[in-house]
Amino acid sequence: MKRMAWVVLLLGAAGWGSGLGSAQTISADEIVRQVMQHDAARRQALIRYGSERTYEMDYKGPIGVRHARMQVRMDYSAPESKKFTVLSETGSTVFCHQVISRLMEGEREGALEANRLRSMLSPENDKLELLGEETYAGEKAWVLQVTPKDENRFNYKGKVWVSQQDFAIMRIVGAPAKNPTWLMGSSNFDYTYSKNGEFWLPAKNHTVSHLRIGGEITLAVDYGQYDVVAAGRPSGVISASNHGASSISSVAVALHQ
Repeated sequence: MKRMAWVVLLLGAAGWGSGLGSAQTISADEIVRQVMQHDAARRQALIRYGSERTYEMDYKGPIGVRHARMQVRMDYSAPESKKFTVLSETGSTVFCHQVISRLMEGEREGALEANRLRSMLSPENDKLELLGEETYAGEKAWVLQVTPKDENRFNYKGKVWVSQQDFAIMRIVGAPAKNPTWLMGSSNFDYTYSKNGEFWLPAKNHTVSHLRIGGEITLAVDYGQYDVVAAGRPSGVISASNHGASSISSVAVALHQ
């Protein structure tokens, strides 16, 4: 019996069945606090990045069927400079100039939407629940349920996938906690992020919005390949294989006008 007790103690000291890396003991709040710390460190190291992205928007409703596609080069320089260069556009002029351009303007004025959604997640802002573990994109991930403590049109509710290796957000699937405008009936978004060296950046975005006046809008963004420059590291091209509450609001406002 004494020998068995020593074995149990040794296993415990070695971290078997306990510790921060164990899904049985780590809390959702602690996971998110670790995400916040790791994200802050990565932001400090990121000097600049750029990519050629593709925006595609489809509308089906009372006024018919509309499609728009824009290819855009976006260049970011720390701490907050963003430059957009339109490379090509096809389809509906209204969607290109009044909707997609407004989305880009919103990014230029503020943080990149997908990054903003990621960075606003916190135990102070949200009720967090650890649902379990999954293998996502070849990595082990924790899956969290997120419910905002204060519902407004700038936050969201849904599920978040967090890399167990990097404490980085890999995916966010959800909906605005509150409809951004009276025009919007319901919206759902799916952001995915890809690992670019040591950084996790938006990869794809798929958002579906239903309008109260009838019709459905689908927005898809492919963020393409990134050129990433980090402190003390040479630049490189990394392929990426991810929009939310305020972007949905921009779509609704543009359509209403």
